[in-house]
Amino acid sequence: MDHEGESQELTSFTQMLADGGTDRDTQSVIQDDRDMYRMGNTQELQRNFHTLSILGLTCVVLTTWTAILASSTFSLINGGRAGSIYVYIGTWICTLPVTASLAEMASMAPTAGGQYHWVSEFSPPAFQRPLSYTAAWLAALGWQTFIAASAYGAAVLILLMASVGHSTYVPQPWHETLLTIFIGFCSLLFNVFGAKRLPLFEGVVLVLYILGFFVIVIPLWVLADKVPIRHIFTDFGNFGGWPSTGIACIVGQTAATTAFIGVDCATHMAEEVRKASRAVPRMMILTIMVNGTLGFVMLVTYISVIQDVEKQIVDSKSPYPLIGVFVDATNYIGGICMTVPIAVMSFFGCINAIMAASRQVWSFSRDDGMPFSSWWKKVVSVEGTPIPLNSMIGSLAILIVIALLNLASSEVVNSVFGLIGASVGMNYIMSISCVLWRRLCGESLPDSPFKLGRWGIPINAFAVAFQTFSTVISFFPLFSRPTGRNMNWSIAILSGVALIGILNYFTFARGKYRGPVTRVRKHS
Repeated sequence: MDHEGESQELTSFTQMLADGGTDRDTQSVIQDDRDMYRMGNTQELQRNFHTLSILGLTCVVLTTWTAILASSTFSLINGGRAGSIYVYIGTWICTLPVTASLAEMASMAPTAGGQYHWVSEFSPPAFQRPLSYTAAWLAALGWQTFIAASAYGAAVLILLMASVGHSTYVPQPWHETLLTIFIGFCSLLFNVFGAKRLPLFEGVVLVLYILGFFVIVIPLWVLADKVPIRHIFTDFGNFGGWPSTGIACIVGQTAATTAFIGVDCATHMAEEVRKASRAVPRMMILTIMVNGTLGFVMLVTYISVIQDVEKQIVDSKSPYPLIGVFVDATNYIGGICMTVPIAVMSFFGCINAIMAASRQVWSFSRDDGMPFSSWWKKVVSVEGTPIPLNSMIGSLAILIVIALLNLASSEVVNSVFGLIGASVGMNYIMSISCVLWRRLCGESLPDSPFKLGRWGIPINAFAVAFQTFSTVISFFPLFSRPTGRNMNWSIAILSGVALIGILNYFTFARGKYRGPVTRVRKHS
């Protein structure tokens, strides 16, 4: 920015402060503008999201109670009933320091860039560019994959419900692919033509999210036969063939970790949130508390109605044995009806994932980090609401590519989805490590409404340690001696994507990308 332009912006900002008054809404506007000014960003999007809508966004992206149902096969095979419960509780507790660390940075720098901005601003000066670029690439990888995973999950559940209702129907891979693309296309249309009403939509979805929870647990409480409570909390299992039950439980932790992925989605919407430096971190913490509670109740309920873990889960050929458990617990109609909320939440999760992912890519393109950044960062007004339309279209294109991989092999596409935990985990590690480094070196940090204070160092250190452990575990296969069909290929795919990122850096981004830190104004 030239000196004259910066002087005019500073004068305008100072005048705005002088005219601020004491009204609470006015003060929140001033704080939002002050944050944007400090980060050197221009307000291109509209701040029409409020606290409740952000809570709805984050709760539905995590969908912990649905995610724990979908991924519980992993923990039941590696840990059994008791292992699933205790590992879930431990993961829930350990996730809080991670979320608190991210929430503090979201309060310091409430920007759509999220982690890559924080890495750029807080990392050692010599490593700011490469580390920030890596963080942005990992975030893009995780969120673009998250979109496809949500759409694919909804598609598979819908087709499985159809097969339950019609025993002669057998879902085919091309059915799954086409339905995944259709769901992604509908999610894109919802984001584009419903942009003005998305804050209201998030509030409604939050209500549906809670109602869907009760649609499942109440029938299971009332109609299903339960195993004795001592089996729920004492029966461990090691069906994966690991050397010990303890190791099996550690491997099974992936199920619980998956159920808490995505809380950073709130940060990518920060430039569209009123009172962002306060609302975003608070809703991130509240999301973990609400979702953690719902997930725990759902997990205990679900496990209590499984009569035979080996028969109903381990030996099941279904990608989602939960439907069979629901049918056994009630009847065919009950099983289908109880699966509907899970499919609906997966669809809503796809809508929200496009929302968050498109903002992250748009922000990265704003810093000239993406190939053809001028296309990705274009903002279009729809019914008076500015949206990063091209980034949304690009997200749909990536979803289509991933969905087509399912035609080659379901194992390939599942390994791609396995990248979510690894890429997001590595991203969290990088950003939290940078703010921890500044604290250990005695460097100053931006003032923010949400602070960890004197607990910052131990909380950050624990968060890095736990997230590192969880990320390593995410590369483990389901069984100790995997075949080609159940091998976890995510490490190989991650390496391939990393190679693409490196090539892009040296081909496109190295000469243009400087990182957000170059725009940041000094904080007091």
